Amino acid sequence: MFWADDIIDDFIKERGKEMKGRKIIIRDEKTLSGRPHVGSLRSFVMHAVLADVLTNRKLDNIFYYEINDTDAFDSVPSYVPAEWKEHLGKRLKDVPSPDSQAENYAMYFAKEYLDALADSKYNAEFYIASHRYEAGEYDNYIKLALNHKDEIREIYRIESGSEKPESWHPCQIICDKCGKIATTKITDWNGKEVSYSCTVDVGYTRGCGHEGKRSPFKGNATMPWKVEWAAKFSVVNVDLEGAGKDHYAAGGSRHVSNRICEEIFKHKHPFDVRHEFILVDGAKMSSSSGVGATAVEVYELLPRYLFRFMMIQKDVMKTINFSPHGDTIPVLFDQYDAICRDYFENNEDAKEHKNRIFEFTHFYEKDLKKLNRYLPRFGHIAFFVQMPHLDIEEKVCELKGGDLTNLDRIELNLRIEFAKKWLKECSPEKYVFTVQESVPEAAKNLTDDQKNFLKLLTDFLEKKPDAIGDDIQTFIHEQKEALSMQPADLFKAIYLSILGKENGPQAGWFLEALDTDFVVKRFKEVV
Repeated sequence: MFWADDIIDDFIKERGKEMKGRKIIIRDEKTLSGRPHVGSLRSFVMHAVLADVLTNRKLDNIFYYEINDTDAFDSVPSYVPAEWKEHLGKRLKDVPSPDSQAENYAMYFAKEYLDALADSKYNAEFYIASHRYEAGEYDNYIKLALNHKDEIREIYRIESGSEKPESWHPCQIICDKCGKIATTKITDWNGKEVSYSCTVDVGYTRGCGHEGKRSPFKGNATMPWKVEWAAKFSVVNVDLEGAGKDHYAAGGSRHVSNRICEEIFKHKHPFDVRHEFILVDGAKMSSSSGVGATAVEVYELLPRYLFRFMMIQKDVMKTINFSPHGDTIPVLFDQYDAICRDYFENNEDAKEHKNRIFEFTHFYEKDLKKLNRYLPRFGHIAFFVQMPHLDIEEKVCELKGGDLTNLDRIELNLRIEFAKKWLKECSPEKYVFTVQESVPEAAKNLTDDQKNFLKLLTDFLEKKPDAIGDDIQTFIHEQKEALSMQPADLFKAIYLSILGKENGPQAGWFLEALDTDFVVKRFKEVV
């Protein structure tokens, strides 16, 4: 069964009665402290797909996605000017944009991220966290938190083992003088205003020493994460909101927030959903990581449908390992192609959940029939685009066994575009080749058996100069039996002779694409 169907089944079983007659609210968020790393996409897509499943079942819902701009600016990423350290400790919304164009630091990083999320065609309604604070939507919860600070301290202690001092207050006020929020400490609360001192040293910055009084309402304050999360559940009236599995570990933030939500704010906490992470080349990424680690960079390496497919084909409690410098992208295309073919061929061996994956990959399409197009292997296209004199459409017609339709051409052009991008930006060395103008030095060390094989292959090509890739590939595999050689040794002989390296594209197609006279001449020179 498709993982999103499983989750919604459990949700309806637990919460269905209280959901009748009203819109179901789903929520998620991202703090824009820098370029969003690829891991943030797992949570966004999980929530978006759950909303799609509800829509598919004709259950009214809305998916809210928050851009959190009220957290403290606590580090300067390597790609931001070093002088931005003077703003450390302020809210992200109060830090200027690095390009002086965006409204603030958070919105500078939000723009391309939100553009990519919108382009992915998931149904999400975006909102800015500070706007809700400034509208007074959090005022009542700030007041409740300050009035019940000791009960909140006890929840922290029981759930996470965190011992907060008696002087602690579950609120962070903005300093009137320096504008920092991370360095203030509330010393008193009289029900309308807080007294505070801006004297805290948080390691990355320190307070200015100012003392004062201020109302914590209308955007003048925020709450610590675990308290604020509970307030967000209440303000937005959230029914379903998940998080990474680390938030659900023993003593994790979700356990604390759920209790604060119900015991202090008197609101039922959302239905819980856990998810695993996205790794890049086997490692978790952070916002300051390099190329290929950010959400937008990864998104732009894939066609929209392949991005959606990658994000949903695995159960949310299974890790996605995206290796842009490995075989991830060609394999993803092959996996998608298989599911697409099964869907349109009504393959009886195809499981129902695979059909659901295909349908939700293309949930934004009104007519799935137009997706029934010819899908040339991405690996072949990546090879064809490196052959400057090759007519790619003609080759793909041969593969299909007939003329291309308009839909076929659209798909072919898309795969050509992304194959070129992949080869240029991150493909493994084995996929990139250059035909050598003269006999490569490495080819001079072939064994006698390998040279004998090349002589037989040369004779075959001279007798059949119009042989197609399948014919050549079949001949090569026949020789492994006749010569009692390992297949790898046969292919190495071909690649070393023409490319100067031990690997290359599928040999039959490779040799067909080259000029036969050139290939024959080269093999004779090597032999």
